[in-house]
This record gives sequence, structure tokens and C-alpha cells, in this order.
Amino acid sequence: MKSCQPKWCSVFIIVLTACSDKPVAKNSDFAAIDRRLSLSVAGSITQTGWDSAAGPVMVLAASGSSTDVMIVLPGLTDSILAVTSHFDLRELTDIPVDLFSSRGLVGSSALQVSSQRSDSAGCVSWPGGRVQAPVPVGWRIALEKGRAIGLPLDSMEEMTGVDSAQFATDVVSIALSLTGGADPMFNGIPFFVRKGYRLTMRSISVIIGEAVRRINEEANPREEHLLLLAERSTGNAGYLVAFHARSAGPEESLETSEILSALRLTKTNRLAIVITFDHEDGGKVGLLERLGPNDWRVVWKSAYSGC
Repeated sequence: MKSCQPKWCSVFIIVLTACSDKPVAKNSDFAAIDRRLSLSVAGSITQTGWDSAAGPVMVLAASGSSTDVMIVLPGLTDSILAVTSHFDLRELTDIPVDLFSSRGLVGSSALQVSSQRSDSAGCVSWPGGRVQAPVPVGWRIALEKGRAIGLPLDSMEEMTGVDSAQFATDVVSIALSLTGGADPMFNGIPFFVRKGYRLTMRSISVIIGEAVRRINEEANPREEHLLLLAERSTGNAGYLVAFHARSAGPEESLETSEILSALRLTKTNRLAIVITFDHEDGGKVGLLERLGPNDWRVVWKSAYSGC
């Protein structure tokens, strides 16, 4: 889910296969469920794995400068979201929220909610709402106020020439070391780094990058995308892989990703990165959290939204 990308405006912080998260069709078991089903805000967060330290809701910007938002309810599964047309959001009315981007905390506001949007195409969407103006340009996500501290990410695009080159070298080197699960069709084809970030803390340095390689056959073009995270303790020379996810296939079936924000959850002091996982016409948003040294895992993914 890229916030306000044209192909979808409902997101996703991960799965190690390319398309298993994308529902092909609505489950027929739910055909008889009342389409006007009313759900509480929470849902079953124990079923989805949502980290309650992050608060009751995740709010996504509909665009970089707009006050329009998508209200992601973390306790809902794919099946429940797909059959629900009305939500009871009274508990979220006027809650104060902190706004985050890849630069960290960028502002604060209050959430105003509305009911589920109708979609003539039959696509699945999150309920909508607004945050009170003014809002900073480029904000991406919001959580209930006080739930998290924003951590600034250094983008590869903004690094100096030498630093950027070294960053790309590190990401490609790590990508080449991850041979498990690789499609042999891509053997010998070089990676390039599509996008990357660095998070520098007092005791560790973290790099997050998406390495890509392509087979440019006219009849059957294919790509491989490798999302990886590696960390290095202060004083150590090299990075150690702490998480990776691979997706390969035709462009229309690939899962791609975008880093929205890095956070430290105030209740648990745990590091978390908010990531979208996008397909051609929809996707999810998730939380990638640090559970220990060199141990990052996706603890939660939202329900799938899109067509």
C-alpha cells in the first residue's frame, strides 16, 4: 500500500511468498452474512497479531497533503473486511493522533471518522475519515497520540555520492548472500537497489532496502524483488541479515513494498517499521518489529484492501 498511489489507496507492516495474501475471490462461506454487519473498533487483535502497544487504530494518509484518511482497523481479517459495509467507530471520534513520515514525528491532529465508503466496482476498502487541518506535507501514518516516538530514516536518495554508493553495495552484497528460495532463472543477473533507508541508533545501525533484478524477455518479462533488513552493532564491521522477503514473477503478480515510517513504541520500547505490501490493485500494511538482536519479524498485517 502506497499512500495515495494511483493503483490503490488502502494499505499495508509480510509474507515470504509472492501472492498468498491477495484474495482471489470472496469466501462463499460468508455469502449469507448480512452486508450491513456492524463491527466494534477492536475486532480480534489476538487473531491478527496486532501489537496493542501501538494503540486501537492505524490511520493512513490518502495523499501526501490531504486531510482525507483511511482508517485501518487492526483486528479485522480479510474475510470480515470483505463482507462488512458498516463500522461502529464512535470510540475513535476526535481522538488525538500523532502524524509520522520517514522523517519521524511531523505533527499532530485529531481524527474525525465517517462510515464505510461505497464502491461501485465492488472493491474492498477501509472506512474513511479526516484529520483536522492543517497537516504537514508528506505525512504517511498516524497513531493515537503518545503511542510511539518517530525515528528519522536516512533515504538513499538523499545520501552523498560516496555514502549512497556504499549503501547500495551493502544492500546488493546482502542480497547475493541470500540464496535460499531464489528462482534459478535469475542466477547471474545483477541486482540494483530500487529504494533504501538507514536507521542509526545509539547501539545499532539498520539498513532496509529493496533489491531488484529483471529478465527482459519480450514474451515473458519477469522480476525478482527482495526486501531485506540488516543490522550492525556499534563497533562491528559488517551487517547481519535480520529479515528478508522475496517475490518473483510477472510484474502484475509481484508483491512490492514501501517503507512508510520507523517508530519506537513507547509502552514496550520496541522498534517497529511500518511497511506496505502492494499488489497490482491493492495490498496490506504491516508492522515489522525488532524482537531481539538480529531478529526482526512481521508481527501484524492488515486485512487486504483493493480490488
